[in-house]
Amino acid sequence: MEKKYLIIAVSVLLFSMTGCEKVIDLELKHAAPVIVVDGQVTNDLTAGSVVKLSYTNKVKSDNSIVPLTGANVTIQEDNGAVYSLPEVSTGVYQNKGLVGSTNKTYNLRVVTTDGLTITSSSKMPVMVNFDSLVVEDFPSFGKVIKVVTPYFNDPVGTGNNYTFFMYKNGRLIKDAFAFDDVFIEGRKSTFPLIYSREADEFKKGDVIDVVMNCVDNANYKYWFSFSQSSTGRPFAVPDNPVSNIKGKAIGIFSAHTYQKRTVTVQ
Repeated sequence: MEKKYLIIAVSVLLFSMTGCEKVIDLELKHAAPVIVVDGQVTNDLTAGSVVKLSYTNKVKSDNSIVPLTGANVTIQEDNGAVYSLPEVSTGVYQNKGLVGSTNKTYNLRVVTTDGLTITSSSKMPVMVNFDSLVVEDFPSFGKVIKVVTPYFNDPVGTGNNYTFFMYKNGRLIKDAFAFDDVFIEGRKSTFPLIYSREADEFKKGDVIDVVMNCVDNANYKYWFSFSQSSTGRPFAVPDNPVSNIKGKAIGIFSAHTYQKRTVTVQ
């Protein structure tokens, strides 16, 4: 397995935010930098569409982001209108006017100053309503901790995929949560979001934000792979990491629906 793959999802998560496993001791500090793409088209009227470009950094460095500047970034909607995403800050390309619609395919194209072309495509699925977010007690290693559970009704018909991102008092909790509907097809979801780090434990008064995205299958596979490698065993990386980026780059591009719910821990 190539060295670069460990940092695909880690770089994306820092910038935003089932397979067999094996433990590998990776020597990454001498690996050549690789372009990382973190792109999204959402139905959120505030953010519009954003593509963040950076380079992988040394694992034992300070984990700072190395932005990729000066690129030409466009997104084409269903082989129709082409939207330009100007660089609004270092390495961040955005067009607030490009708001996604369900069942439409979006095609990303990035051309770097060196002439390298990177492409990707993603189809925005139908939005499943994020009904509520509830704080619950959960047994963990001999004690009871507070967790949150997002409730939503999976529609009848297989093929729905979901990702969740959790924030504690405005800070991203660096666990990825990805579900398909194999076990919940046509029923209410009751899966709690279990964080893996003791430092993230919820206390009374904490404000917890949870973002729910309905994603296509490629994005589900990407974030599921990351969730398997990031919970407790950061070096347990699937043999075939999934990315929908084409060209000499890694990362993910997603057209997804966006919903957020907030709850305060009592």
